[in-house]
Amino acid sequence: MSDSKDVASAAVSTNSVDQEEEKTSWWRRIVGLVWDSAEGTPRNRKYVQKLDAYMFTTICLGYFIKYLDQTNYSNAFVSGMQQDLHLYGNERNWLNTWFSLGIMIGSLPAMIFQLSWARPSYFIPACELIWSALVMSMAAAKNIQTMYALRFFIGLFEACAFPGYIALLGGWYGPKELTKRVAILLEIESIASMFSGYLQAGLYTSMNGRHGLAGWRWLFIMDGVISVPIALWGFFGIPDLPHTTKAFYLNADDRQYGIERIEKLGRQPPVKLSKKVLKEVYLNWKIWAFVFPYVMVAACHTATSYFNLWLKASGYSVVQANTLPTGGNALAIVVTLLWGILADRTGKRFLLINSLLVLMMVSNIMLSIWNIPKGALMFAFYLSYAGSATTPVLIAWGNNLNAGDPNLRQLLVATSNIVSYAWVLWVPLVLFPTYDAPKYKYGYQILILFGGLAMLGICLMAYLYKREAKNPTETEGDSEQGSGAQIPRGDSKDAGSDSLA
Repeated sequence: MSDSKDVASAAVSTNSVDQEEEKTSWWRRIVGLVWDSAEGTPRNRKYVQKLDAYMFTTICLGYFIKYLDQTNYSNAFVSGMQQDLHLYGNERNWLNTWFSLGIMIGSLPAMIFQLSWARPSYFIPACELIWSALVMSMAAAKNIQTMYALRFFIGLFEACAFPGYIALLGGWYGPKELTKRVAILLEIESIASMFSGYLQAGLYTSMNGRHGLAGWRWLFIMDGVISVPIALWGFFGIPDLPHTTKAFYLNADDRQYGIERIEKLGRQPPVKLSKKVLKEVYLNWKIWAFVFPYVMVAACHTATSYFNLWLKASGYSVVQANTLPTGGNALAIVVTLLWGILADRTGKRFLLINSLLVLMMVSNIMLSIWNIPKGALMFAFYLSYAGSATTPVLIAWGNNLNAGDPNLRQLLVATSNIVSYAWVLWVPLVLFPTYDAPKYKYGYQILILFGGLAMLGICLMAYLYKREAKNPTETEGDSEQGSGAQIPRGDSKDAGSDSLA
């Protein structure tokens, strides 16, 4: 088909979409304020609903087991593991450090492997099965050294998951669809944390001592039992990318429509990675302009990790120490979903991110003061949970800004994850030593600094894209694909206007 025919067909398609949207019924417009697949053409609605029903649900389930298996040690620690394994030093933080080291080592090789050789629909579920088996093995650990080794390998095999899921979502969904779905995906973290808390509380009261196993050991077994069937479904539910999909639920017409749809949005298929492509990606200012605010945003609301330690030290029961933090998880779910919807509807990502960063600074200031009423401390801990809403808005923003460079877009989160977990390697050990819990000498004060640096990073990123919009020739030659360099220009203009909102 000639280029002129493509342009003509795209114009006709765009006009027909506009006409369909004008005729959209009032109830669809109302529902569309919350969920985009209620609006648009019948063809597009049906297609997006199919993606949601199969791919998005599969990714959410996969991320659920990923986060469940990542954070269960925290519930186990306050439910008897500390006493049984005699963990009265900084071992709790070292468990997180060894996991983070596995993530750091595995993230970039996992994404390169997926971009160069393996289909995500094979690679990610296989890794899910392996880490599920490793989690179940934690139930048999007799000492902390075994726990360290298992946590490292769990992190190594989980490294493919989050960047891989984000790359899949960014490859299928458009700018007005992506943020709320990334928000829902990240709020699976809160759902998994809530589930783990209630599961551990239930196991502690009903299974503690059953068959000679402590309640905290049953948690690892049950997490593995939940994870395995979800991992097996991933072989069928993950569709790869629009240009390479073989998903059973997409027929030939769906596949062709998906390619045309995503290309009209400026998304191109990734090219096989080479040294030249990697050099172009990592010498490009865009990836580092994203990494810095990403790391600071993730770091500034980590007070949530120490809430249950404060509850335990304040005399709350084991059940309460596991269940009270779930209220914060519930708050995070509501705020994150709301911010995702607002970001997709308004495009005011700059304002939405910075408004939450201000709240995080308020929370950390209250925790730094510490000698305030117990209810105020409880409020500060709960407020810190709302900070999780910043990350999905930032991730979707980064995907949209770099829509025309598929390799940069797919390596964006993987690279940021490596730096973020490298940060996690030292922050808990230095700023939040377990033996100082629940009051830390410098921890919360440094989180205030991280919040300020996050705001600075967001402003810098917005400024750089705004400057690029005024001088678009700077992007020439950034991508191996000749047409790819033109796509980000329009997105950069969006970034410029957004930053002024």
